[in-house]
Amino acid sequence: MFALHLRTKKRLEFWQVEKDNDRPIWANQAFTDGGFRWNSKSLSIQNVGGLLKMAVPLGDYLVFNGKYLKAVPKAKFVREYRVD
Repeated sequence: MFALHLRTKKRLEFWQVEKDNDRPIWANQAFTDGGFRWNSKSLSIQNVGGLLKMAVPLGDYLVFNGKYLKAVPKAKFVREYRVD
């Protein structure tokens, strides 16, 4: 899925971190490569897409610009992005 960043006007791919929704290709590849792993209430990320060892809570968003990932809390995503 894609969203428009309201300040920069860039169209970026995103994924809302949930265990049971469709994932983009880059997220599936990260699970396959071992960079993404599920914890009980979060997604554990280890050295994938420019991010180093962090946990992203369920319901938050990962925004991908083609090179780097950015974790965005749900409230900030709603405020700063518009889904295409």
